[in-house]
Amino acid sequence: MKKLIFRKLFKDILVFFIVFSLSLSVIVWVIQAVNFLDFVSEDGHGFNIYFSYTLLNFPKIFSKLFLITFFISIIYVIIKYEENNELIFFWITGISKVKFIINILKFSIFFFIIQSLLTIIITPITQDLARSYIRSSNIDMFPSLISEKKFIDTVSDLTIYIDEIDRSKNLMKNIFIKDQSGGEDNFQLIIAKNGKITSLNNNNILVLEEGEIFNRNKKTSNSFKFKNFEFNLSKFTTKTTTIPKIQETKTNILIKCIMNNSYNKNFKIDGKRFVCQKNSTKNVSEELLKRLYLPLYLPLVSLIGCLIIFKSKEEKSFNNFKVLIFLFGFIIIFFSEASIKFASDNLMQNYLFFLIPIIFSFFIYLLFQKKLKYKKVAIND
Repeated sequence: MKKLIFRKLFKDILVFFIVFSLSLSVIVWVIQAVNFLDFVSEDGHGFNIYFSYTLLNFPKIFSKLFLITFFISIIYVIIKYEENNELIFFWITGISKVKFIINILKFSIFFFIIQSLLTIIITPITQDLARSYIRSSNIDMFPSLISEKKFIDTVSDLTIYIDEIDRSKNLMKNIFIKDQSGGEDNFQLIIAKNGKITSLNNNNILVLEEGEIFNRNKKTSNSFKFKNFEFNLSKFTTKTTTIPKIQETKTNILIKCIMNNSYNKNFKIDGKRFVCQKNSTKNVSEELLKRLYLPLYLPLVSLIGCLIIFKSKEEKSFNNFKVLIFLFGFIIIFFSEASIKFASDNLMQNYLFFLIPIIFSFFIYLLFQKKLKYKKVAIND
């Protein structure tokens, strides 16, 4: 009987968590996906790159919302049980409040494992994969990148202006190009009457007709006219960052990085993918704390949610107590995120962070014990 009651409770928490967390994550994902449309409209990446990149960002969003959605799920279901008189079944079947709390704690370990897998393994892999889509794609969408009567400078070292475009004939008129790939003081200006984009050996070539080229550097400048000139567009890249960020690097690589930096060593890991430097130790420490430290708050917020069992819905202060529990939980969640900013390049100091949620949990558990002991004494009297 006791197992069946707990099984129903855990099922209700799990179902609510899945529905609520996925719904909230989808809303945030859609909002971010709209912002990522810049990849299509400005950065020259195709729709397949845009879709893959946004889809691979979903685990990151889900992981960030995991702690708060879990806390809301715990407290919502327990309050619902209290208001529907379902908590009484736990007490009349001989289940003590301490045992109730211990079972909730055990259940939170399951969520701890899930979030740990998300933050330590899944999210870094999907983030790295998302970046690899951008890294492996060149500017193959110049037709959609270019628009009439607008200076386009989203491509590194290149500015293009086109007065008129006939997309049906793949024809452009009155073209202006500024090529700064040779440096700020060594640039090339190209003016052409007509032009069209063609593909040659998997390279995008802008074929220009009837124009003039102006070459300029620090010492000299010259110009010449042409009837036909081929301008290679494939050598240019977008301004989108293609170098992997720390949050896109695998956890084991970050651990190797920070351990080696503790011995004052600089080295390169995984070829060209990530360069570990002494001055990046603090940023690496912050990222590692996010992945390893935040899941430890799941048992803590589950304990906070259990505080609701100390009040009955018949008591006048029940509604105020619910609000206080919510506020307390949100303060703890905010603290968990804010405390990461105090990460240090000192490894021993960072290890102390892992004690914070454990100490908090211990004190809340002592509060439970004291509260229950006080109630027993009051009943006996």
